[in-house]
Amino acid sequence: MLKPLAVFALACTPLLTCAADLAGVWKGTLGKSAITACFNGAGGEHGSYYYQRILTPIQLTQASANAPWVEEGNTGLWTLGGLQGNTLAGTWSKTKGGTPLPITLQRVGTPGDGCGSDAYNAALEAAPLPVKVEKKAFGEHRYQLKTQGARVTLQLEGEGPAVQKINRQLAALAVNDDDQADYLRERREYLGRNGSAYTSEIVVEPTYWSSQWITVRFYRWAAGTGARGISWGLHSFNLQTGEGVDPWTWLGARQQWHDAYSGEVTLPATFSHWLVKQTSTDEGCPAITDYSRFDLSFNTQGLQLSTPANGDGCDNELSFTWEQLAPVLTPQGKAALPSLQAP
Repeated sequence: MLKPLAVFALACTPLLTCAADLAGVWKGTLGKSAITACFNGAGGEHGSYYYQRILTPIQLTQASANAPWVEEGNTGLWTLGGLQGNTLAGTWSKTKGGTPLPITLQRVGTPGDGCGSDAYNAALEAAPLPVKVEKKAFGEHRYQLKTQGARVTLQLEGEGPAVQKINRQLAALAVNDDDQADYLRERREYLGRNGSAYTSEIVVEPTYWSSQWITVRFYRWAAGTGARGISWGLHSFNLQTGEGVDPWTWLGARQQWHDAYSGEVTLPATFSHWLVKQTSTDEGCPAITDYSRFDLSFNTQGLQLSTPANGDGCDNELSFTWEQLAPVLTPQGKAALPSLQAP
């Protein structure tokens, strides 16, 4: 496996090339490996590079004008000098020493092309996004995660028809029309900002798994946003039938999904009136019945109802036993109750 490129050590001397001279996109070789590198703007402190046969961008940073360009992980150093027109020459060596490798780079495009440009990203975006597969466990249960760009697919282990049906639904939830385009747009934006391949954080994981039911959380934190950029959705399935289930139907409502990560609910009148009697409202906070977004999860003991955490001190985390909920359970809820209470 090839070692990462690592670092550009640059100082403004007759023998070394300054950051202002590096602005733009460069192609060439490190040793025998073909590479592409970029630097953001005159005097910029950020860059990126990738091996042309691996196509994984790696951030480069420079602490000061005379400091080396440092790769994520600090695994090596580049010393560049001898700028002649649009050609750069230099050497690469490991941070801890070792035999240096020759570097030869040729500018492509113009100095105005930075790490967010077509000149740097065209090859990255033309190739299929790499796939990462991980084996995971939730207690005694086993599953697999496959990540490709913004698509994170959870797959349960097992061959039965119910498991296969759930896996098809989980695979469909992992995909929307714009996910990969958004991923590439975010990556370009942050490559252009600071040379990093930063994108939204996406997590897909089980939160509850019994003999009868499984709940999977789809979590997303939009790149470059604060707490208000966090969203998630809980999706539950009957492990005996493979059918998806909306716990809100047990209370007379239905979740209206925007995507796998977010949705809204209108509380049914019967449950809303009951809920008001079970709760109190802190001063300066809205009543829980004023919210349109909720998390509704369940286990063998009952239901857990929460509102999104917005950092305003008004978060709600409520738990109700199945016995407490008996007056407001719909026929669907009462029919599901024996399996919900099963370990």
